[in-house]
Parts: sequence; structure tokens; C-alpha cells
Amino acid sequence: MNMLITRNSVLYLLFFFTVVLMAGFVLWTPSVGGVGLDGISSVAEIESLLAGMSESEKDSHFWMTLLLDMLFPLAYGGLFAGICLKHAGRYARYLVLPALVVIPVDMLENIIQLLALKDNVSFLELKALLTPTKFFLFYVAAAIASASLLISIVTKGFSIKP
Repeated sequence: MNMLITRNSVLYLLFFFTVVLMAGFVLWTPSVGGVGLDGISSVAEIESLLAGMSESEKDSHFWMTLLLDMLFPLAYGGLFAGICLKHAGRYARYLVLPALVVIPVDMLENIIQLLALKDNVSFLELKALLTPTKFFLFYVAAAIASASLLISIVTKGFSIKP
């Protein structure tokens, strides 16, 4: 398996970007009022949060979603997919599916959030489905990547060569 995404240097870069983006969320979240839309799936809770946000909080959330959260699924999804493809053996092409599917699911959810932050709440029912789906796929992909990496380390040893 000599795909670009399975190279150690690419995996390290994806890990780095995942961590940097996570730190960005931690630093940026206070300016959106302390709670982001990303973890909320209930339409009523989303509408309540939006109603309680100031225009500057909505604007800050919009930019956080656009600049950080649109890149985040590419970073963590790519990382999980690369680890899986590199270490999951002959079943990798099936086990990688949650990591590949979570990327567009998360990005579509982000687009709906961007619309909602600009007062277009037409798609909140779809977000109510996408958010739990995103979290499910994220955790499954993370578990598969972690398990495949751990099994590979136990059976083959660990190499940190770029």
C-alpha cells in the first residue's frame, strides 16, 4: 500500500493539523458565546442558541466554522483513513469507509451551520440528522484507526520513520 495518505510524513502532518485545529476551536469558542452549534442536534436547542447569540457571536461563529471547521473533517478524516489504510490489512478498504463518509457528512453539517448563522434555518432538520451521524462515524472511524494501529504495533512493532 504505497498511497500518499499512508506515508508517515503525511500522517504526521494530518495529526499536526488535527491538533492545531482542535486548539483553534478551544481558543475561538469563547468569542462565539462559549457554545458552538457543532455539538447540538436538536432543532429547538439550535434555534434557542441562535436566538441568544449576539450578531458579533454569530459572525465569529460563522468565521470559525468557515476557517476551522471546514478543514477539520479533512484533517481528522484523512488521518483516520490513512492510519486505517496503512495498518488494517486486507480489510482496510472496508474498514476505511466510516473515515471517508464522515468527511462529507461533517462538511454538509458545516454548510447548514453557515446558513443558519446567516439566518437561513431551512435545513436545521437535516442538521438534526447529520450531527449524530457525524459523531457516530467519527467515533467508529477513530476506534477502527486506533485498533488497527495498536494491532499493527503489537504484531509488527512501531516505526516512526518519516
